[in-house]
Order: sequence, then C-alpha cells, then structure tokens
Amino acid sequence: MKKRFNLATVIGFVLLAAALSFMFTYFAVERQFENILQVEQNEQRQLKKLTRMLDIIDEEFVGDYDKDTLLDGAAAGIIAATGDRWSFYMTAEDYAEYQQSVLNSYVGIGTTVVFDTERNGILIAKIHDGSPAAASDLKERDLIVSVDGKRVEDVGYEEAVELVRGEEGTSVTLGVVSAGETAEHNVTVERASYIYNPVSSEIINGDIGYVKIDNFDEHASDYFEEAIQRLVAADVKGLIFDVRNNGGGMKNEMVKMLDLLCPEGKLFIMRDKQGNESVDYSDAEHEVNLPMVVIVNENTYSAAEFFGAALREYGKAMIVGVETSGKGYAQQTRTLGDGSAMNISISEYFTPSGVSLIGTGVPLDLEVEQEDDTNLYLIDREDDTQFTAALDLMNDAIAVDAGA
Repeated sequence: MKKRFNLATVIGFVLLAAALSFMFTYFAVERQFENILQVEQNEQRQLKKLTRMLDIIDEEFVGDYDKDTLLDGAAAGIIAATGDRWSFYMTAEDYAEYQQSVLNSYVGIGTTVVFDTERNGILIAKIHDGSPAAASDLKERDLIVSVDGKRVEDVGYEEAVELVRGEEGTSVTLGVVSAGETAEHNVTVERASYIYNPVSSEIINGDIGYVKIDNFDEHASDYFEEAIQRLVAADVKGLIFDVRNNGGGMKNEMVKMLDLLCPEGKLFIMRDKQGNESVDYSDAEHEVNLPMVVIVNENTYSAAEFFGAALREYGKAMIVGVETSGKGYAQQTRTLGDGSAMNISISEYFTPSGVSLIGTGVPLDLEVEQEDDTNLYLIDREDDTQFTAALDLMNDAIAVDAGA
C-alpha cells in the first residue's frame, strides 16, 4: 500500500527547509560581516594611532621637523618592521633614481669610483663606455683631488662624490692627478645621460672567455648575448662568468641569459602568497656547450646567485668563491601616489629542481676566500685568489673536455 503525503505536509517540509537554509545563510553572512568589521576597526585603530602621534608632535614637540620627512620615516619603519631584508621604502627622490638605475640609464659623468684612503681622493676605477667621461681626458686610475675647486680632503669623500653628480647639461671641473704622476691638472666634463653596459668580456690566455656581469637590469641580456656570440665566434674553449658584487636585477633579463646557456627545461619557478605558480622555461634553441665556471662572493645577490645555481643544477658550471647572500624572495615595486614607492617581496622563487636559496645561497664546488680589504676594481689579476682558482678549474675542465 502506497503512503501518501498531503499537500500541507509537503508545504511544511519546504518551509522548514527554506527556514533552515535562511538561518544558516544568515549566520554565515553575519559572521563574515563581523570579520570584515573587525578588520576595518583594527585598521581604523592603527590609522588613529599614527594620526595621534602626528598630532602630538604638531602640538607639543619643541624641535624643528618636516611632516613629509616624518611620514617617509614612518613608511620606512613599517617596511623595516616586516623583518624582510629585501623589502624597502623609497622616497620620491629615491624612487626617481631607482627607476633610472633599473633601466641602466644614468645622468652624470659616467665613472665607477672608490675612495683612495692613502691619498684622500676619489679614484676612478672604471670609465663607462659611451659616457661623458669616456669622451673626456679622464682615464682609469686617475685620482680626483678636487671638485669645482673644493678639495676632497676638506669636504670628505661622500660629499665630494655628490658634488661630481649633477643635472644633465651642467659641467663639473675636476682636479686630477694621473697615475704615476704628481702634478695636478683640471678636466672639465659636461654631465649627460647615457646607457650603461653592465656586461664586459675579454679573452684570457688565448682560449678562455671571461664575462663580468655587473647587474641583470634592463638591456643586460642584449649585451650578454653580444658578448657570448663574440666569444663563441672566437672559438674559446670555456667561459668564466664573474658575478661578484652583483646585486641582481630583473628576472626576465636573467632568464634570457640562462636560456642561451641551458638545455631545454625549467629555469625559474615562482610562487605567490595564494600559492599560484609560474614557471619560465629554456627552449635550448641556442644552448652553448662549453665548460663554465661562475665566480661568486658574499655580495652576489638575487638574480646573480640564481644564475650560478641554475647553471650548476644543469651540470653546466662549477661555482667558485664564498657563500652568497641566500635570497629567495622576488620583489615588485608598488607606487604610493605621491611619487614615493615600496619594493615589497610578493613571491618566493625556486631553482629548476625546486630548491630555495634562502639561507644557503649557491652551493659551492670550490670555496676560496678573498682578503677582507680586497677591492675588486683595483686588485691585480695575479693577486685575485678567486679568479686564479676559477682559471685553474677552467684549465682542468678544458683538458678533460679535450680528452673526452
């Protein structure tokens, strides 16, 4: 015998189900609203705290101050309080300079300088190709002893360097003592904008290509490809890459450079806060098959240490030097509406085999220390212990390659 449900019973069940559904939805929405309200209240309390501090300073502080400087300090403190050494705040002025540097575009005379402590002067360690300095009478190893009549020993090194800098189209007169001389002469240089080539190369001992990479910023991969093509065309038997004191740069530039050297496969793995993953690959279309050595030091950062790590994982290169910085976070620049900006870590990155370099840096094949006071711009090759070790390793690798 079939059971029958009358219409009233069915309607009752439907209404009950609707009521239960409404209650569950209502409580879920209420809970979500409370969470949002809690977050907003916390944010309002935090903003109120900052406003209160500024009010107290404005009303009671007896010293002189600039409110914009206070806000810049607060912003810098917030970023620093994250504990992330790779994130930082930039004032509007800092950000304008940063934008130029990542483009490898500069305004100035075009030199890399160091402080000569013995002679109290600015020593020209490198003159940048295509810069105003390159078109002037300045030479590498010249000592700048005065800037527009102000003696370096009187104003100090840092202020003197600032005096050398200036706006495009303006001129600066430098008092210079050339290497091996004692007489001082003046050189006037007009400041201008120029593009910096961060990649230099040469052939050592007739058959070894040496490539110095200063950064991985804009255009670095183009200069790198040109250097590799020249060296390969010259039939070098091995490549030494020097990324000491290299602060890294752009991921895309580094990936293009690795693509020239690595076989087909993963190159760079990146994972954001939500767990989304992106992967860059090598297509192996132009893989260079030569023995390679990468020289690193404690100031090898970011893309520079990753460059060595990726080559090592693919069995393409040996690593010589000391432990690198151990960076594993990628940053993005976020502008803040008033010309200032923050560079904030927004993702983790991993080597082709999925390894993070955080806290470890590039695994070394040969650890070689350098004297603490060594200046790589001034040291002679025969005294550069890391370079010498890399050269020995390369000669051994070439010998093995030739006998294979």
